[in-house]
Formats: sequence, C-alpha cells, structure tokens
Amino acid sequence: MLDKAQTVLSQIEARGERLTIQRRVVIEVLCTSDSHLTIPSIQRQIEANFPKVGSLSEATIYRILEWLKKLGLVSQTDLGEAGITYSLLDHPRHHHLICLNCGMVFELDDTYFADLRQKLLADYGFLARIDHMAVYGQCKGCASDHEGASDPV
Repeated sequence: MLDKAQTVLSQIEARGERLTIQRRVVIEVLCTSDSHLTIPSIQRQIEANFPKVGSLSEATIYRILEWLKKLGLVSQTDLGEAGITYSLLDHPRHHHLICLNCGMVFELDDTYFADLRQKLLADYGFLARIDHMAVYGQCKGCASDHEGASDPV
C-alpha cells in the first residue's frame, strides 16, 4: 500500500504542490484504506498509526480533503445516514445505491452512467465528471414491504 501512497505523493510533487506532514499522513491513510472514510475515521487512523504526528483537527483534515478533491485525487460522497465519506480516485469509478428506508448501501458499476455522460456531451456539450455518485431510493426488500403504497417521489 505504501507504493500507492508514494505514487500519489509523486504525482502531487510533480504538480509543484507543497506536501506538509499533515497532507502526507492523510494521503497515507486514504491509500491504505479498503473502504470509504469519514473525517472522524481518518482522524482516528492518524492518531493510531502516526503517533508522532499527533492529532489533526477535523477542520485540518477537511481542508486537506478539499485540496485533494481540487487536484482530482479524492471523491466525496454523501452516503446519507452513514455520513459524508472520502475515497481515493485510484480505482475504477463506482457509485452507490442507498435505501432511504433501511439504509442499505449497494455498490453500482460505472457502466450505468456511460450513457448519461454521452447524452450530456451530445445535448449540452457538457463533459460530465461523474466520479462517485450516491443515488437514493428504495431497495427491493423495502419496496416489496410497501407494495401498494403510493410512489414517494
């Protein structure tokens, strides 16, 4: 995983960006995670894995994540009750279906958005960057529990 972090750090350095120790540890946490992380979970991992750095405030972590988003290296997704999460954009794009009833989160392959990207480009000349999207609705289980109810939309 450190190879991944080194690759990301090298990309940032090549752009002439400053890499503080705080930025480095946030990047390392993102690179070693298999899941989407909230700001508090990033904070806990820094405290556990980088004791010499100490604790970073949520505001500092937020500013670093915003900077990484501007660089196109991190995506932010609002997963509803699960909170706002952040993920390194080093893997194939994927999205989430989130049930408003039970809170279940399903991963959705990016191919579902290929036609939308093409249509936006054709109709509006808009090159959409759909890196990480959350789509809210009702899962199959909850929908069958509420059969016959009016459409909530």
